[in-house]
Amino acid sequence: MRPQPDLPRRPSRRDRKASRGSRFAGRGRLVVGIILGGLFLLLISLRGIASFYTDFLWFQSLDLASVWRTVLSAKFSLTLIGGLTFFVLCAGNLTIAERLAPAFRPSNGEDDLIERYHDMVGERTGLVRYGVSGVLAVMVGASLGASWNEWILFTNRVDFGSKDATFHTDIGFYVFQLPFLTSALAWLFSGLILVLILTLLAHIVNGGIRFHTQLDRVTPQVKAHVSVLLAALSLVQAGRYWLDRYQLTFSTRGVVDGATYTDYNVQLRVTYLLIAISIFATALFIANIWRRGWVLPGMAVGLWIFVTILAGALVPAFVQRFRVEPAESSMEAPYIKQNIAATRKAYGLAEDDKTGFNFRGDLSDADLTNDAATVRNIRLWDAPVMAEAFERQQQIKSFYAFNDVDVDRYEINGELTQVMVSARNLRTAGVPQSSWEATHLAYTHGYGVVVAKANAKTPSGGPSLMSEDIPVRTSGGLPKTASDRQGIYFGENKSGYVIVNTGRQEIDYTDSGNQTKLTKYTGADGVTIGSGATGLLRKSAFALRFGDINPLISGNVKPGSKILLERDITARLNAVAPFLAYDHDPYVVLVDGKVKYVVDAYTTTRNYPNAQRADTGGLDGASGLRGRSFNYARNSVKAVVDAYDGTVDLYVVDAKDPIIQAYQKAFPKLFVAKAEAPKSLQAHFRYPEDMFRVQTAMWGK
Repeated sequence: MRPQPDLPRRPSRRDRKASRGSRFAGRGRLVVGIILGGLFLLLISLRGIASFYTDFLWFQSLDLASVWRTVLSAKFSLTLIGGLTFFVLCAGNLTIAERLAPAFRPSNGEDDLIERYHDMVGERTGLVRYGVSGVLAVMVGASLGASWNEWILFTNRVDFGSKDATFHTDIGFYVFQLPFLTSALAWLFSGLILVLILTLLAHIVNGGIRFHTQLDRVTPQVKAHVSVLLAALSLVQAGRYWLDRYQLTFSTRGVVDGATYTDYNVQLRVTYLLIAISIFATALFIANIWRRGWVLPGMAVGLWIFVTILAGALVPAFVQRFRVEPAESSMEAPYIKQNIAATRKAYGLAEDDKTGFNFRGDLSDADLTNDAATVRNIRLWDAPVMAEAFERQQQIKSFYAFNDVDVDRYEINGELTQVMVSARNLRTAGVPQSSWEATHLAYTHGYGVVVAKANAKTPSGGPSLMSEDIPVRTSGGLPKTASDRQGIYFGENKSGYVIVNTGRQEIDYTDSGNQTKLTKYTGADGVTIGSGATGLLRKSAFALRFGDINPLISGNVKPGSKILLERDITARLNAVAPFLAYDHDPYVVLVDGKVKYVVDAYTTTRNYPNAQRADTGGLDGASGLRGRSFNYARNSVKAVVDAYDGTVDLYVVDAKDPIIQAYQKAFPKLFVAKAEAPKSLQAHFRYPEDMFRVQTAMWGK
């Protein structure tokens, strides 16, 4: 029987091969595209990967790898938990949206964009769904990972042992738990909003929501799905309102910070009302699953908005303006007392002893004789004037500089003597050669410390120096610094990196007679390059980190070479312990033959209930407290950095501070008890200037 001419021709073997080839070619292009995309992402991420790797090497060189791992673990855990949670929510809801899609999707001319999307995606909707969920999960998870410090405090909570006057809750809840719970619920609410938006878009694309039709614009299944999501949002918001009650203790509405009359008697009741409305709205959203239309959700949202505007904003503002402010002194009196008591505790002033000072202006010769030690130590020199004198007399070379002058006291010849101290730091801009070798291999450090008596001058009117010149000469009974530890590798206003123990010898110093002495670094700091594949990897990583190929290709960089990072004192401390705030002025001390920098470090929080927030406007711009919002502060730590070998010691001087106790639990290897500090070093711990200015500004009001 002859085949009919109008019947389709049976595919030949060649046709079947061509069809399979085209499918494989399409898959091949997809695989190649994925590989090329991965290589591109790897290429643009190389510098970040290099910084990550070299940071680990740096912490490891300081024997603080556990600190690096703890912070990384907190960031990674939160990011992973947040990413997985969002991925499950997003992918799950998009999958539900796909399954709830109507069997027939009506189309008209205004749906061209949606039709093009379906033609392009075809049967790869699962890949698109999981791809979108995965990309967004990375970003949303990272936003939760930014709360790593709150998480560390949350998991290492310490009770304060006292309760607030508003809710009678231990203050540890406000400081350690409330910040993370607030951040977590805000993150969850934002994530659900994003999921809701993506779900609505998915329903529009799948035909569950139609704008140009005479039929139901939203199918019953889609309506139920959206109602459940809205109910979840409403329930999470109820939880946020519950935590907002405690936020009233940080209110700034009244004459003082904290929960005042309007907050306690009006705003708190409004918050309870909003909690009830949120729960009621949740029930309405669920009930809406079985009802036609959107009347119930509309009622819930309308009531919510009405109460939020009227009761949440207008009524408290009205009460504050027309009832409280005209009788502020009487109505706010109990809350002002609570604020004063909380503020004194928050800043460590509650247990201060008050002593009177009987000032007399009629001093006699006998009085001056009895107070000879005090009179002898009256400072004659101002620090800026002394700094100019040091620059003129002791700079020696243009690549040396004195950043500032510090005032200290030393036991000299059996008497406590006030002196003025400054380290001779390296000023890279003044190095006579501008080559990479000169600035990174040869001129690596400053040299020596200059010390002058604070209460004396020479016959010519200059400072009376006790430590001077290059090489350093010490006189007058001042403690001496070991000759092999005069190098100032770590100091103030230092930037960039240097490489020591290379093929190019370091210049130890150049004296006034242009005599140059070479040296080799023997300090503990530095990331060792190493040999073989390890050395090549490390050199490559540092070259990427610095954006400079010279560490990789220079023949002077040997396996035993060390790279010194974070040479600025404050930057070094911020890298090691970023959760502390540091005083603006590191000061130099001479202890046991070593030059060290001491920096006052503070624990702060803005979550101490009913305490007054600090006014930091008068602080130095370099202060870690400047611009920081807080209503609790303790100078709990004295940070000490060795100017030669870069070792970092964080001595806990206020072990009663609950915040430092929490950080000690989280980073047991980072902190050292004050008792372990040498007595010679403890003698130089002083009262922090920044905190004095904060308290003066606050109580001056």
